[in-house]
Amino acid sequence: MTKKKVSIVVIQTAGTKNLKQNFRQAVRLMHEALTLYKYVDVVVFPEHFAYFPDNSEAHLIKEIPDVFIRTFSVYAKTYNTYIVAGTVANRRDGKIYNTSLLFDRRGEVVGSYDKIHLFDALNAAKGNRESDLITPGDHVFTYDADFGKIGIIVCYDVRFPELSRTLALKGVEYLFVPAAFFMPRFDHWQSLIKNTALQNSMYVAGANLTNPAGGPNRYCGRSLIADPWGIAIATASDKPGFIQAYVDADYPKQIRDAVGTFNNRVPSIYDIPRE
Repeated sequence: MTKKKVSIVVIQTAGTKNLKQNFRQAVRLMHEALTLYKYVDVVVFPEHFAYFPDNSEAHLIKEIPDVFIRTFSVYAKTYNTYIVAGTVANRRDGKIYNTSLLFDRRGEVVGSYDKIHLFDALNAAKGNRESDLITPGDHVFTYDADFGKIGIIVCYDVRFPELSRTLALKGVEYLFVPAAFFMPRFDHWQSLIKNTALQNSMYVAGANLTNPAGGPNRYCGRSLIADPWGIAIATASDKPGFIQAYVDADYPKQIRDAVGTFNNRVPSIYDIPRE
C-alpha cells in the first residue's frame, strides 16, 4: 500500500548584510508557501539565511536569538509542519558553531546539527577559511519524523560521500542540505545534490542562498529537490522564492530494493583510511 505524499518546501533567500531584512524575507516566503499549499510536511531554509558572518565579526556572535526560535516554533505548530531552520552561527561554551535546528510539528526543537566539514578550500584560501571562525561538529544527525527518517548536512558537507552514505546506512530517506554555495560552481551544486540522491537512493533537498537584485553575484541559488533516482523534480532559478514537491514516501525503499547497492555492498573489501 502506497503511503501518502510527502510535501517538501525549500526556501531560497537572498544573502545581504542586513539581518533584519534577511529574516523578514525568510519569514515572508515561508508564510507564502505555507498558505499556498494544501499541506506541507517540511520546510527547509538555506545556510546563514539570516546573516552570513565575516570572520572579523566573531565578537558579534552570541547564542541563537530567542526571536529565531520563537518564530519558527510558532510557524511549525500553527501549520503542523517540520522546519529545518537553515543554519545560524552561534556561541556555546566559548566556541562558535554553524548550527541547524529541527523543529517538529508541535513547535519543539527536537534536534540540532553542527556543520562538520568546514570550507577551507577554493576561494577560502584567500584568507577567509571557515575554520578560522567556526568549530566543527562532532556528530551526525538523524531523526525519525512521522513521514520517514531524515538527516541534515550543511553545504560543503555534500562534497563528502562518506557522510551521506553513513546517513543512508542509518536509514535516512530524506536528506536536507542548507547551503550558501558560491558562484560560479552552480554545476557542482546541482550535480552533488542529484548524485547524492542517486547514490544513496534517497530524497535530497538543497536550500541555497542567492543574490539580491543588483547585488554582488556571490551565491549560485538554484535550490533543488532530487528524488532517489537522481532526478531533479523541483528547481529554483537565481531569484528569492520557494519550490515545492509532493513525493512518494515508499519510493526510497523501492529504489534501494531494485538497484541493490545496499544489499550488494561488500564492506569487507572497502578500505577507507582514517587519515
